[in-house]
Amino acid sequence: MTLANAKTIAGLLCLLLFAGISQADEVLWKSGPNLFIKLVEQDESKQESTPANQHPARLNANQVASALESIEVWGGGGLFKRKELERLFSLQQARLLGQYLSAGLSRATPNQDIVFVLSRSEKKYHIIQNTGYTGGRAFYLDDELHVIIGDYNATGDRFKETAYRGHGVTDVKQYFKHGRRAKPSNFKASVVGRAGVTTHTDGSKARRDWVVIDLEQAASTYLAEKEAQKPQQVVTNEAVQAEAVKLARERREMRLELARMRKELKESTGGNSTLTTEQRLTTLKELKDKNLISDEEYQQKREHILGEI
Repeated sequence: MTLANAKTIAGLLCLLLFAGISQADEVLWKSGPNLFIKLVEQDESKQESTPANQHPARLNANQVASALESIEVWGGGGLFKRKELERLFSLQQARLLGQYLSAGLSRATPNQDIVFVLSRSEKKYHIIQNTGYTGGRAFYLDDELHVIIGDYNATGDRFKETAYRGHGVTDVKQYFKHGRRAKPSNFKASVVGRAGVTTHTDGSKARRDWVVIDLEQAASTYLAEKEAQKPQQVVTNEAVQAEAVKLARERREMRLELARMRKELKESTGGNSTLTTEQRLTTLKELKDKNLISDEEYQQKREHILGEI
């Protein structure tokens, strides 16, 4: 290897390290300079040795997405702000993570985690479109999915964006925290406890940034709640009126048909009937087939008609 080639390789490695990407990283999904989901080396915990993850893990993508979508947090707040309940992950974020967490963890090794940075846009004051970035770390351990939140709905370095855009650079590389086992992040929101969703306790201290999820329980409970919240079918006044009109028309047609058949029956049994014997018997049979007369009445009328021959 020449000295020039060695310097080139060393330079590339430095660039990769500066960008937070190592040779062991495997990018599962990427969008632009800031959004990604990738497999990385497992980070260290406070313990002497970090417990090995339960990888590879076979997870259902839809179940993961539903479980993540179910997580709610108390966010916002402050002296003059009322705290609001919000989703930890948007519907789009939950579906994206459901797809790539299930795919990535199915081939991850016990000493690998998945880290991600995703964005979500929200309208503020009905005018401004605010984009927030959420960084996190995920792994599967003790039959549960663990998600550690680093930055949550962070706006990034606006000064850096302004400075770069002044030089014509539109895609500005930002750096967001992924969350760590050893140290809590500055995640200020509080996760709402629900079936299948809890927070990790580190010794005697609760970690609000570390969410532990029983996927099957969280997903099934959430889907059942969504099903129960579906609006019941409402029958409008117009529909009721239309049905009433239809029933009235059918009853009127039945009365007219009954009157016609009874008239024919009377004519068929009367002495001055102009119908032939065969026609009278045919009419009588139609009355019986339409259940307008009983079997006993049919036999009596039939014998009466035949007796006139």
